[in-house]
Amino acid sequence: MLNNRKHFICLRIIVVCVIVSIYFNLSAAGIIYDGELKPFRVALVIGDQWDDPASYLINLPEPTGKYSGYDARPDVQGASDFHDLAVLLKSWAIPFDIIRLDQQLLDRYIFLDMHDNPVYGTIIWDVNESKNLMPSDISVITEMVTEYGTGLIAIADRITQPSIQRLLGVKYIGGWESNDPFSLTMNHFIISGLKKTFTIEPGPENHAKRQQVEVLDALTIVRQGEYPQVTVREFPSGGRSVWIGNDHNNLFTSQELRTILCRSITWTIGYNLFRTWENEIVMIMDDPGGAQNAWLKHWHYAPLSEQDIEKYLIAPLQKHKAVLNINFVPAFVNDEKKRLEPTWNQKFTDEFGLEHDNISSKRGYDKGIRLGVFEVMAHGLTHIQPDLVSDPTWYGSELEKERSEVGWYREFGDTRRGGEIPAAEQLWRMKTGMAWIKEQFGVTPLQFCAGGLGTSVSYFNNTAKLAGQAGYGWCGWETGYLGKDVVITGWKFFGTRESPLFVAALPDAHDYGLTREPEKFASIFKDYPGKRFIGINEFIGYLHAENSAKWEADGKRLTIMTEYDPHYCMDFAGNPTHWNLEISDWLLAEKGGKYSVKADGGKAEIRNSMITIPEGTGKHSITIDFTGL
Repeated sequence: MLNNRKHFICLRIIVVCVIVSIYFNLSAAGIIYDGELKPFRVALVIGDQWDDPASYLINLPEPTGKYSGYDARPDVQGASDFHDLAVLLKSWAIPFDIIRLDQQLLDRYIFLDMHDNPVYGTIIWDVNESKNLMPSDISVITEMVTEYGTGLIAIADRITQPSIQRLLGVKYIGGWESNDPFSLTMNHFIISGLKKTFTIEPGPENHAKRQQVEVLDALTIVRQGEYPQVTVREFPSGGRSVWIGNDHNNLFTSQELRTILCRSITWTIGYNLFRTWENEIVMIMDDPGGAQNAWLKHWHYAPLSEQDIEKYLIAPLQKHKAVLNINFVPAFVNDEKKRLEPTWNQKFTDEFGLEHDNISSKRGYDKGIRLGVFEVMAHGLTHIQPDLVSDPTWYGSELEKERSEVGWYREFGDTRRGGEIPAAEQLWRMKTGMAWIKEQFGVTPLQFCAGGLGTSVSYFNNTAKLAGQAGYGWCGWETGYLGKDVVITGWKFFGTRESPLFVAALPDAHDYGLTREPEKFASIFKDYPGKRFIGINEFIGYLHAENSAKWEADGKRLTIMTEYDPHYCMDFAGNPTHWNLEISDWLLAEKGGKYSVKADGGKAEIRNSMITIPEGTGKHSITIDFTGL
């Protein structure tokens, strides 16, 4: 009897040790996911919509070469769904990876780590029909949703695969034009707070395709006319699927459908941390230090004086707590010596007889930078062609002849000779311009803008791509995101929740206009009452934030981590950050309906769904405690 008892106790000890060993091994490998506790990362799965074989440059699609039959828009544009999704995810700062099925096989370990834990909280399915795709086992997606609880969001007509239709609970029929309004059919987290009816912008001229499906095993929460356009479905695994219909090219012209996409991410993962821009404006002025104001007759003017800068720029900016973003030019072409020199120690009289006092101007700009009303940006190095020697030469030419050609005053595309600027030359000028501006103004510029919009566009000489490689974070004015991960040109959604509005400083977006009508600058604040005029580095910082999350093993605490790179997120070194924190209804109900929040270990309040993180670059944390303590 005693021996049996000893054996029983030993057996219990062995079982407990095995369980503890398994627990700690799994904990060391990662969080134990049960289908409800999902990681904060999105997998964007596409077909062959990405035209860069190196997976770095995301452009708006080129025209297909087909004729539409409409004189207003004769060229049929390529599909923009992938581009638009990349813009939206990046603008919200929701972490995502792109899986492209024209170059990748669908493997379960794309979506799982080596310990079989899910890597993604949800999958956005945007796979077009194409002969260029590699063989794909779509049952992998079924496994992720039905067994691992990963979410699935599919859009428009990108649901022709039978396995995807089964996961959505719909049967795809086809798409035909319709301008019927959309209407909400029931109460649901994804559509809460939206208008009961809405339309796709810009109205009846967009020829949008309405998709038609037969709903088999899903709920319809939005219709267009009589046809379902947003459906949802839940699985015992904890997986959830959403289909968002309509035209893949026009889908995201609607604010409501953009909001539905963002909410769908929240609903399928259970939580979300993202940034929106309801009230912000980025105001820009170009050209201080530019070469053309001394040599180009029709663009000829003296720099703003220190007194003018203080009176007409700094004073109204301080009054309205606003920031003016300025594209500075750090190098000046000395025609007599045939070389570059620093711009801001120049004081001379040009060949037209006009005095240029860049030293006085610099004192005014320095004051605005110290006061926080000027944001420093880069306008290249010289704002003039790199090659001023080759025929037709610029050096020593006459004012009324060769120097009057505007093409000389573009730095990153050879608009005088009708060619491109080689990649190495552009890259040197971008990096040197950044270094000179930092030395001149004490600030590293994060936005790059090619002077006069003169750029090179071929793949290897692509100006935006090179600016991303040079370490800039945004290509201006409105070209888009620059990063080490990707470059996204053709940015969209300015002036909406998804992106700030970009506006030109009055009267003409340049210091040229201010030298003629300086009093007009302040009138912009009457045009945009109540708006917050921000420095572009704030916007760039959010775009480059790296967010992730982890659950504690007991499922009672969720920690969302934000990491701010000291270069791209330099604005956050001295400013707190503000994020939308969203928790889905089902997760809140499952966790008991109550929670508390801490930011960097201190108590935090959520106001209008926004949470504030203290200032500082580096790592920060938001802890959501569902224990009720």
